[in-house]
Amino acid sequence: MFVTPHSAGLTQTVAFVIPYFDDGLAWRRDYLRLTLRSLERQTDPDWCAYLVDDASPTPGTAEFLADLAASTSGSVTVLHAPRNAGAGQARNLAIEAAYQDGHPLLAYLDADDLAHPDRVAAVRALFTAEPELDFAYNDIEFIDEHGRPWDRDRLLPGLRMLDEQQRLPKLRGRERWIEQAVERDNIAIPSAMNLRTTLALSVPFPAKPFCEDVATLFRYLGSGAAIDHVPGIPTCYRVPQVGGSASRKQSGGVDAFNRMRCTNEREGLEEAIASAIARGAADERTGRAVLCRYLIRIGRTVTADGSPELGRSQLRQARELDPETFAAHATAAELRDTEAVPVAP
Repeated sequence: MFVTPHSAGLTQTVAFVIPYFDDGLAWRRDYLRLTLRSLERQTDPDWCAYLVDDASPTPGTAEFLADLAASTSGSVTVLHAPRNAGAGQARNLAIEAAYQDGHPLLAYLDADDLAHPDRVAAVRALFTAEPELDFAYNDIEFIDEHGRPWDRDRLLPGLRMLDEQQRLPKLRGRERWIEQAVERDNIAIPSAMNLRTTLALSVPFPAKPFCEDVATLFRYLGSGAAIDHVPGIPTCYRVPQVGGSASRKQSGGVDAFNRMRCTNEREGLEEAIASAIARGAADERTGRAVLCRYLIRIGRTVTADGSPELGRSQLRQARELDPETFAAHATAAELRDTEAVPVAP
C-alpha cells in the first residue's frame, strides 16, 4: 500500500477524466456506479473527477448523473458535451475544465473500468518523486461483465497480445515513441494513463473516433514527453464475455474498425515523427524506417484480428515506403506476398 500523507508535501490533486455515453442499456449506469465506487475506495483521498456526458440520447441522463455525483463521497463535476463526438472529445472537455480548476495531474478512466485503490497514492508519489515526468502508465487486469477475472487463454487475439506485451520491459525516459510504434500494439489503454494536465492540454485527442487513444499516445511520446511506469496498481479493464467489442460494433464491424484504426493510428504516428524531426530528435531517414516498421506490425496485428486483406495492404505500403527496412524486418512469406505482380505486355 502506498502511503502519501499530506504532511509529506504531496498536494497535487489527481483529477479523474471519465467520458460517459448512455444509450439506454441498464448496465451502463450500473458499471458507472461501480467505477465511481472504485474512486471512493482510494487510499489517498486527494482526488476529484470530471464526468462528461457525451450528449447521451437517453432521457433522464442529466438527472441521473447529477444525482450520482451528489451521492458520491468526493468531488465529482458533471460536464455535458454539446454534441455526441466520442470519448476523445469528451475527455478534451474534462481536460480543459481540470486545467481551469488548477489540477496538475490527470488519470483517465473509462465509465466501466475500475481504478486500483492505491492509484491516486501511487500516481501522486511518482510524479512528486520525478518532477520532470510527463506521463506514467500502469498495468491492467481483464475482468468480465460480472467483475470476474478472465482466463488469459480465452482472450481475443488483440487483447491477448496486449496482455502479453505487459510482460515486456517497461518503457521509461524520453523518445520512446519508436518502441511504442514498432514493438508494442499499445503500452496502455486510456484507463491506465496518468499524466500532467499541461501535456494533455497541449496534445488534445483528435476529432476522429476509434483508436484515438493510441494516436494520442503517439503524439504524447513524439512531443518529447518523459514517461515512466507505475507498478502495483493495475486497472480492472472490463471486457464482456458475451456481446463482443462495442467499438467494433459502433464502427460497423471488424474490417471497418481496423480500417479506421490503421488510418487514425498512422496519422498520430506521422505527427509524432514530424514533431521529433522538428525537435532534432530524429531525422527523416529514421522517421521513414519507423513508419515502415509500424506498418509491418499493424499489418500483422489486423491480420490476426480478422482483416487479412487490410493486413496485406499495410505490408505493401511498408515495402513501397522503405524497401530496405522492409527487407530487414519482414518474414520470407511477407516478402513473397508483397512482390510486385508483373504487368503483361
